[in-house]
Amino acid sequence: MAELSSNYLSLMSDSLNKKAEVLEAIAGINDNQNEILQAQPFELDDFDATVHQKAELIDQLERLDDGFASLFARVREQLDGRKEQYAGEIKSMQQIIRKVTELSVKVEAQEQRNKVLADKQFSTLKKEVREAKRSTQMASRYYKSMSKVDIAPQFMDKKN
Repeated sequence: MAELSSNYLSLMSDSLNKKAEVLEAIAGINDNQNEILQAQPFELDDFDATVHQKAELIDQLERLDDGFASLFARVREQLDGRKEQYAGEIKSMQQIIRKVTELSVKVEAQEQRNKVLADKQFSTLKKEVREAKRSTQMASRYYKSMSKVDIAPQFMDKKN
C-alpha cells in the first residue's frame, strides 16, 4: 500500500511538472502574441496561428488537471493519516505547486495586457474596414450618378 501511494505521488509530481512546462510554453506564446499585436502592420494570420497553438496547450492543461484530480482522489484517503510518511514527496509537490501558481499569475497578467492590445488592434481594423466600405459605396454612387448624366459636351465661342 505504501508503494502504491508513492507511485501515485510520483505520477502527481510528474503531472505538476508537465503543467509547469505547458504554462511556460503558453507564456512564450503570449510574448509572441504581444510582439505581433504591437507590430505595424498587424498580421492577423500570425496572431491567429498563435491562438491555435495556445488553444492546444490549454486543452493539454485541462487534461493534466483532470488527471491530477483523479490521482489525488485515489490517494487522498491513504495520505490523510500518514502525511509524515510522505513528507518529502508532499514538500516537493508543494514547491512545484508554488511554481505553477507563479506561472499561472504571469500568464494571466500577460493575457490581460494582450487583451487590451488585441481590442485596440481589432478596433483599428474595424475602423479601416468601415472606411474602405464607405469609400467603395461613395465611388459606386458617384459612377452610378455620372452614368445617368447624358449631356453632350458643348463648346462656347466667345467671338462676337
